[in-house]
Amino acid sequence: MAEIQDILTRLDSVFSAIKLKYVIVGGIAVIHYGHLRTTQDVDIIIENDPSKIGQLIGLLRAQDFDIMEDQFRMAHREGTSASVFDEKSFFRLDIKAVNNKRELDVLNNAISKDVFGLQIKIAPLEYVLLGKLLYMGNIGDIADYELLEYQDVVDFLTIFHANKNKINFSLLENKITEYGLDDRYIRLKSLNIKGRQ
Repeated sequence: MAEIQDILTRLDSVFSAIKLKYVIVGGIAVIHYGHLRTTQDVDIIIENDPSKIGQLIGLLRAQDFDIMEDQFRMAHREGTSASVFDEKSFFRLDIKAVNNKRELDVLNNAISKDVFGLQIKIAPLEYVLLGKLLYMGNIGDIADYELLEYQDVVDFLTIFHANKNKINFSLLENKITEYGLDDRYIRLKSLNIKGRQ
């Protein structure tokens, strides 16, 4: 965890220096909300401000991140994630500039939380659950026992059940309907996960 703390500290100083809005999503957010698991990356959504990209690249390099500028700029233009490698550890950053309404919604609803002893911007619980539903893809034809082998499914189920008393179900279920994810949600809620944690 010390490596992740170090990375998050350096990232926060970069984003603060250029006043660039960001939100941590993915595995780090899942771990924060109670599912202890491994991760090799830090998934980050940033505001889409092309005027700050050059400064962001320079500051990331100054903080010991190995960044391929051409690939980073191309990913930014294309609306895809860019991988940036940490020179001090085996971790990488997957950085994506906001490219659609859903990503903007997550960024605008980021909350400051204590994560590994640091105050960082992280996706709210409901948005982490939504992200897991979105990125697991179509699960309609997959047998229940196979579903429990998918990382996004296990992440969703673990943090959903661990945080039932903290979830804003009105927000979550409205967003699920808005994004057309009702079938996935209903299916996952019906899974019997006894003995699987």
